[in-house]
Amino acid sequence: MAEEDEDHTGGGQSAANSAMQKIAEREMRIIRRRMRRRRMITIGFCLTLVVGSLFGIMYSIQSNLDLSRNMIRSPQVRILGYDGALLETVEGRYSQDVSLTTIPERVQNVFVAATDPNFFNHMGVSGRDFARIFSGDPGSGSTITMKVARTFFKTKANNAGRHFQEFLVALWLEMKFSKKTILRSYLERSYIGRGIFGITAASRLWYGGPAERITLHQAAVLAAAMSDPVKFDPLLHSSETAAEANDILAKLGQYKFIEKDRVSALTLLEPKLDVQYEEHVVSGYLVDMVLEEVADIVGYSSRDIDVVTSIDLKVQKLAQDVVREVSEIRIKPKGANQTALISISPDGRIRAIIGGANYSPFQRNRATDVRHLPGRMIKIATYYYALNQNSDPAQWVRDNRMAVAGWRPINPDHEYMGQISLREAFVRDVNTVPTTLADHYGLLDVRDYIHAIGVKSPLSTDIRTVVGLDPVTMGEIAAIHTLPQNSGKPAQMTVINRVSYSGTDEAALYQREDLVQEKRLTDEAIQGSYVLYASVTDPQVRLDRPFAGYGTVAGGGSDAWYVGFTSDLTTVVWAGNDDNSRMAVRGDVELASLWRLFMLDAHDGLAIRSMIRASSQRRRENDGVNDLWKRDLNGNN
Repeated sequence: MAEEDEDHTGGGQSAANSAMQKIAEREMRIIRRRMRRRRMITIGFCLTLVVGSLFGIMYSIQSNLDLSRNMIRSPQVRILGYDGALLETVEGRYSQDVSLTTIPERVQNVFVAATDPNFFNHMGVSGRDFARIFSGDPGSGSTITMKVARTFFKTKANNAGRHFQEFLVALWLEMKFSKKTILRSYLERSYIGRGIFGITAASRLWYGGPAERITLHQAAVLAAAMSDPVKFDPLLHSSETAAEANDILAKLGQYKFIEKDRVSALTLLEPKLDVQYEEHVVSGYLVDMVLEEVADIVGYSSRDIDVVTSIDLKVQKLAQDVVREVSEIRIKPKGANQTALISISPDGRIRAIIGGANYSPFQRNRATDVRHLPGRMIKIATYYYALNQNSDPAQWVRDNRMAVAGWRPINPDHEYMGQISLREAFVRDVNTVPTTLADHYGLLDVRDYIHAIGVKSPLSTDIRTVVGLDPVTMGEIAAIHTLPQNSGKPAQMTVINRVSYSGTDEAALYQREDLVQEKRLTDEAIQGSYVLYASVTDPQVRLDRPFAGYGTVAGGGSDAWYVGFTSDLTTVVWAGNDDNSRMAVRGDVELASLWRLFMLDAHDGLAIRSMIRASSQRRRENDGVNDLWKRDLNGNN
């Protein structure tokens, strides 16, 4: 009986265990089903996200690409004044007619060897291009295909997202088009410098003929310019560009595009140029300056472009006439072959610019691209710094030959008074006081301040910074002298107000926006600076309104300057020679005369107002005087 009970108990326990196991298995099936469902939902969500992201990227890329190609003519660039007046129409800077059926293959190979010797054997991208997505490398990619991909985007960008887009476009180009088609686009769309895109436009302008007839060395010169349009500009750096072209020809032999024994016969010491350029209504230096900035803003284009500048046509033509006339009559006879002028409004908009007495494409713009020894022109920056600390221009400062950081300053008049007021020091143009002030406040702090108020040129870490022995540009001198007139805020130097495609209602490709600038000169320091300027202003210069101005000769006679300003314009004039040879031009005589002739007529139609009132932001906004240059087409001067 006991055995039967044990069997019954064991059977019941087995049944219970079996039932529990079935329940556990059912629950596990339910759990697995739920987990599979969750995985499917997660995978579906991820796939949807990935597909959506890819579609978003593809749409973003497609909407930002411009694959149009104008085969009729090269687009025009219309350069306009601040008020919409046509200054110049420039044609022929964009290649639209590259055809590989007419350009010899040996010429094509020059560009391949220079940039991407394995172009015909790869997929269009490299590991380096993929790494560039994460590295932030600002370059245009390592292959020709990657460089072409960048040129198809309507707007410029330099970030990981854009680099990834360029990577995808390069792969698409390789799948969609032949290598020859991609190479044609590279030769047509690459920037060569001076606002020129593509080899056919460059060949017409630099060699005076079609690209089909250029020699291998001429092609190598263009390839060098493509790699670095500034460093290898054949018009300004002929020897360096020819040397780089010779290296490219050596690569032709290295990669067996030609026989190695032919390379030496092709090399030259100077590029063979036949530059074609026209006389412009406005200065050629201004046209070149605008075209280079437009090239940076827009890139390659097959559409006409309108560029609204800050230039006043009347003032620009006046500057051209005055500089030409005075240069021929009074300045060249004194031994200075070049004269330049730049005139800006208080906020930094360039109203007129002359880069030299006579325009030549082989010479740099002396107003913006050439650095000159400034002498006393830059000393005012140290006085600004001191006035920010103590706004009294009568404060006493040490005037002796005490050594500072291993330098012993020498005054131009070789006189030392022991103690001297800030105002008297500025009048006498001493070297001891700027040096003493910089030593007292910290030379590096003063140096950083000079950079902050508009001087971008390299400055020394010793007293050369404050006594005018570091070369700077005319534009930088204009910027620091307009500081009081701009309410103590640094000028935002520009020549372009707006860039857009012609004849469309599309959004502007570029619109100048006034940056929020930190005040670098206090109101009290502004008042003190006017005392300094008044003390050096020659009343015999005479304008029909309040003004300040002074001249100097620097570099032992190699550079003559005059700078002056009213409530509306700050104008800098320079004279000298490109080889830095000495001349007899005086800043306070010949250049003061030129400055006066220009400023008298440049202010025609402008209201007369006090410089001190104009320097105050609050007073300027409420004085009831309308700035003539604010009445332009877009409401922005």
